[in-house]
Amino acid sequence: IRTIMTSDEIIDTAFRKASKVKVEDKIHVFRLRKTSAARISSAADTIDTTTKGYVSSFPNFDAVPRFYFELSDLLIGVGRIKKSLGSLDWCRKTVKKIGDKGIKQIKRSRNEKFIENKKKEVYGRISSVVKQVSDDLLFLNTVREKLQNIPCIENIPTVVVAGYPNVGKSLLVRKISSGKPKIAAYPFTTKGVSVGHFKIKYRKYQVIDTPGLLDRELAKRSEIEKQAILALKYLGNVIVFIIDPTGHCGYPLDAQLKLLDDIKKTFNIPLIEVENKSDILKTNSDRLKISALTNEGIEELMGKVLGILRNLLANS
Repeated sequence: IRTIMTSDEIIDTAFRKASKVKVEDKIHVFRLRKTSAARISSAADTIDTTTKGYVSSFPNFDAVPRFYFELSDLLIGVGRIKKSLGSLDWCRKTVKKIGDKGIKQIKRSRNEKFIENKKKEVYGRISSVVKQVSDDLLFLNTVREKLQNIPCIENIPTVVVAGYPNVGKSLLVRKISSGKPKIAAYPFTTKGVSVGHFKIKYRKYQVIDTPGLLDRELAKRSEIEKQAILALKYLGNVIVFIIDPTGHCGYPLDAQLKLLDDIKKTFNIPLIEVENKSDILKTNSDRLKISALTNEGIEELMGKVLGILRNLLANS
């Protein structure tokens, strides 16, 4: 989304460009008439192109993935964005109507005073219309900045990795990604999300680690943080929840299980429970045992993940 000018900047740009327009004619009144009409047309066209460009540079919120819509609505309010974009559209159309009407009146006149006054009147009315959307322009420029905090995440089959800090989430994401995971901004967390990709038989998948999000109990979250977390349910197709049974992560097992229970209740998507650090400790639980450090159990985990994702793709 491009930087959005203020109403004064748009008006100045439009009239400055228009002032450079000249149409030659040997007869003075005809030259004045043609030049005045051309300058009004130029100013209206500049405003039309500028505002139309702003509107088209914003995403179509009726067609974006649900995850993107939910976060946009949480951060800013999609209804308010649409209203301001609608105001710019109104501005563009109104300026064109004023310009077209003024040009017709000028083209019918041979009175120099009338032509000059009519051009001034049209310029004044155009300025007034653009100034009426001043607040919308300022608002949309702040929207542009806020939308940059929404991660640019592809709409492809997605694995979300969850669990307390230091249980081995980031190491697992690195191990199963074909390249180095990228950090993407995410609202209400300073750490962002880590996004990796992998390909199996020409199909691309992504895996996401969510530090600062799915790593502590929901009861300890603010309401707005909870909503940011809930948006993840429109992103992930399967959750891999990692438990560290050794306690080396700094969090007791009962706290980890409480978070697991929270996530099960919150997210209505398939979930695979995994115990990491099997190179140090293997418990008697039925959970899949892996070691992100030594790769033990990683192949079996990926088999389970792909089984779920392929089943979802087959039924979608």
